[in-house]
Amino acid sequence: GNPTIEAVEKKLALLESLGGDTDCHAVLTSSGMSAISTLIQALLPHGKGVLIHPSLYGGTLEYFFSELPKSGHKIFQADFRNETELNNSLEKYGEEIGLVYFETPTNPGLEIIDISNVSRLAKRYEIPTVVDNTFCTSYIQRPLQLGADYVIYSTTKFINGHGTSIGGAIIGKNEEVMRNRVWKTMKLMGTCISPFEAWLINQGIKTLPLRMEKQTENASQLAKHLAKFPDKVRVVHYPGLEHHSGFDLGKKQMSLPGSMLSFELIANLKKSVAFCNRLAYSKAPTLGDTDTLLLHPATSSHINVDPKIREETGITDGLIRLSVGLEDIDDLIEEMNAALKLLI
Repeated sequence: GNPTIEAVEKKLALLESLGGDTDCHAVLTSSGMSAISTLIQALLPHGKGVLIHPSLYGGTLEYFFSELPKSGHKIFQADFRNETELNNSLEKYGEEIGLVYFETPTNPGLEIIDISNVSRLAKRYEIPTVVDNTFCTSYIQRPLQLGADYVIYSTTKFINGHGTSIGGAIIGKNEEVMRNRVWKTMKLMGTCISPFEAWLINQGIKTLPLRMEKQTENASQLAKHLAKFPDKVRVVHYPGLEHHSGFDLGKKQMSLPGSMLSFELIANLKKSVAFCNRLAYSKAPTLGDTDTLLLHPATSSHINVDPKIREETGITDGLIRLSVGLEDIDDLIEEMNAALKLLI
């Protein structure tokens, strides 16, 4: 227990409940991955499995498929964008499923999943839903107000926003569960955050609205620019583009399309890596910083994911993910143009 940690937990809970009629409760952890593992440990009953949408952060997928089976937990998969497929999976495996877990937008494909619809279907079978809301933060999207039971964050990303802190957060509506199960599990597993890390998160929260607005503006312009090169870029995945499959749903459940985007080059692995190396954007397996951050999922975040799963979820050799920062948009576009010239 620490007053700084408790103050930040209360602040995050208030932000999550903003505009709603239900109080929320938060537990800070030492990282985004520890937030996931702590919540799973606290909530997943013995012998039960997790139903996931297969497009997830590589570390999350690796944890689910590498670690959870060691404890006897099964992983079930369904396309959460397909209501019939999701409902069939819940009906078929409902008694074996202890949690429904997904991201929206997904990482790195930027797919949009209907939070209200997934939560509604899961509630039919009395299965709790968990949403990773790291890409959006509560400034853009509030899953608990759309029917989800729990939301998790890597606060390392947009919530801190300056690349100075590592942390995670679990937020839920049920105070008894959050205090007596989640907080207790965090304490016993030792996944607690340090007071200094919490203080850094608190500093970052103060600029969250300004950062999300400006970074979204930059991402929107960069995404539109990339879409002008169909001979070099096969597709741009960004919820703010009208051709995006989740454009209408994104406008419904998100206040902004956000600053995350990905695009697929018409290039093989060698040329894709050369393209990344040419860009002066910072290369890092993280996101949400004030700097624009570049990631090549096939050789970094998803390198330990089964190639078959990568292929099924659109993680091609040409896929590039960008977390767009606060730089001058003309500089970002000029740098992108220079790299695109490599693709002949």
